[in-house]
Amino acid sequence: MTTGLQMSRVNNLYRIGLNVPDLGAAGIFYDSCWAMRPSGSDANELCFRSAESEHSDLLLFGATEASLNHIGFEVDSIDDLNQILRAVDAAGYTVVQHPQNGKRPDELVVAVISDVDGNRVELIVPRRTSNFEEVSSREGPKRIGHVVLWTPQERLTEQERFYSLLGLAVTDRTHIGMSFLRCSLTHHSLALAKNSHQRTGFQHVAYDVGSIDDVMRNLARLKEKGVPCIWGVGRHGPGNNIFSYYRDPAGNVVEYYGDMEVVDRLEVETPVFWGPEHKGDIWGVSGPPPEAFRG
Repeated sequence: MTTGLQMSRVNNLYRIGLNVPDLGAAGIFYDSCWAMRPSGSDANELCFRSAESEHSDLLLFGATEASLNHIGFEVDSIDDLNQILRAVDAAGYTVVQHPQNGKRPDELVVAVISDVDGNRVELIVPRRTSNFEEVSSREGPKRIGHVVLWTPQERLTEQERFYSLLGLAVTDRTHIGMSFLRCSLTHHSLALAKNSHQRTGFQHVAYDVGSIDDVMRNLARLKEKGVPCIWGVGRHGPGNNIFSYYRDPAGNVVEYYGDMEVVDRLEVETPVFWGPEHKGDIWGVSGPPPEAFRG
């Protein structure tokens, strides 16, 4: 049986917004260490983009503590956006903001909804530009890849249901309670990680750097800059990607990865289940996940 798909759907993870207590330190990290391109700023906001992104795919906001500000998904058209909002509303979830003209140059229209855990989810119809210049570089991310959110174990199934209204389908599940969801031919754009301590919100964000060589090259570059790898290098089971994890100055976990699985169809017949024999790294060389990932 095909699950989680509908005519109107989000088609891509568009961006993430993070609240950080030291905006200056976070900005220096994402510029000089994480090697993203500054793409705008004001007194309480910094914007960055990856090399192959036409828009800012990381927004940093000054705040008293580190937390998730929002995640954003791309929607093809205003008609699709309205259909998704009708489905969300009919299912009893919260529409925070109905479609409005975007405030940023890359946004045509933006709507906001709230997921089961209260995370802010922005749905963006982009304003297409003709003056985009892709940056050719072996350093830093090519594009935003996926976001992982904590959710209490009793709400995991309902979170899956909520995101299915946006067109995301569960690709894989694991014995520790992770669900990997896709909205494109990339294996996953969103993952949900259950925990027994009522944690919600941000677990980590992952950026695609390309190949295993690119992961290793960036590992060496970050090591020279004094940024330690907290987990990796290894290869995950779900997604089959090479991974390496780090922390930014606010304590947020950020990932460089490469070689993510690409599927041949959007539909999911039966999600793959990864049992207890799977330890997070199919190579068995990276050791157990860090404490930050233990829910």
